[in-house]
Amino acid sequence: MLSRQGEPLARATFWLKRREYLPVTSKIAYHLLQMLLRVRPLLACRSPLSSLSGLILPPPPLRDAAIAALATTAQEIARQRGVSFTLFDYLETSEQESAGWPDAYAVFKFSNPGTRLDINWPDFESYLGYLGKSVRKDYHRHCNRAADQGIVVEVSGQVTEIDRAMALIHNVEQHHGSFPNPDAQRVLETAHLADASWLTARIDGELVGCGLLLGDRGGKVLALLGLNYDIKYVYFQLVYAAIRHAIESGTRVLRGGGGAYEMKERLGFTVETQNYVVFTTGSPLLRRLVRRLPVA
Repeated sequence: MLSRQGEPLARATFWLKRREYLPVTSKIAYHLLQMLLRVRPLLACRSPLSSLSGLILPPPPLRDAAIAALATTAQEIARQRGVSFTLFDYLETSEQESAGWPDAYAVFKFSNPGTRLDINWPDFESYLGYLGKSVRKDYHRHCNRAADQGIVVEVSGQVTEIDRAMALIHNVEQHHGSFPNPDAQRVLETAHLADASWLTARIDGELVGCGLLLGDRGGKVLALLGLNYDIKYVYFQLVYAAIRHAIESGTRVLRGGGGAYEMKERLGFTVETQNYVVFTTGSPLLRRLVRRLPVA
C-alpha cells in the first residue's frame, strides 16, 4: 500500500510464482524458463486468475510518482527473495507509457489481446435486440443446431468432472499450439473459494465443453475453456451462456479472452489494450535473453 499524508494512494498486489504460463513460442525457451523459476521464482503484480493488473493507481499527476515508488519497492522485494524476474502485466497503454518506471524496466507487448463486453442491458433479450439482424439470425441458427444435437448448457456454482474438464482444456491448448497452463487443475479444484461459476455443455450427460467464469471487481472473466472439437456449436453455446449469466448476475463487464475476434466483435465485444508487460531482472544476461525471446 502506498499512502500520502496518511491516506491510501495506490496498491500493488504481488505473487511469488515458481510455475507460470509463459507465452513464448520456443519449446526450448519455455522449458528453460520453467526450470529457472523453480530455482529463482517470478514476482508478478497481477490480480490472480482474472487476467487483470494488480495495480490500483491514482490519476495524474500523482500516477507517475506512485508507479516509481511501487516499482522501486518491487525491486527491493525481488532482491530479498532471490527473484529472477519482476513483472507488472496486463497494463493499459497509458500505464506502460508512464515516466515513473525506473530505467531498469523494459516493455513487452503481446499480440493476442483480450476482449471485453461492456454490459448495459437489463436482460438477455434486450441484449439480443441490440445485435444486428444477421447476428440474431446466427444466434437462433446456432441454438437450433445445438438443440438438434442434444447439447445442454448449464451454469453451476460447483466445478465437477475435473479430469474430463482437463482433457477438454488440453484440447483447446493443443488446437491453438499453446503450452499447458500449469495452474489449470489447481484453479478448478479451488474455484469454490472464489466468485466462480462453472459452465458445462453436455450431450446425454457426457461433458463436451466447459468454461470457468471468475468474478473480479464487478466484472467476470471467461477462463479455462474446454472443447470437444468433434462437436459443432459447443463453443457458441458456452459464449452465449456466459453473456446471459453475466447480464442476469448484474455484471458490468465480461472479459472473453483473446482469439475469435471477428465473432466476438459481432457479439459486441471490443479489443482491450491491457496487453503490455513491464518487467525487470537483476541479471543483465537474463534481460538480454528475454528481449530476444519469440513471444506469442
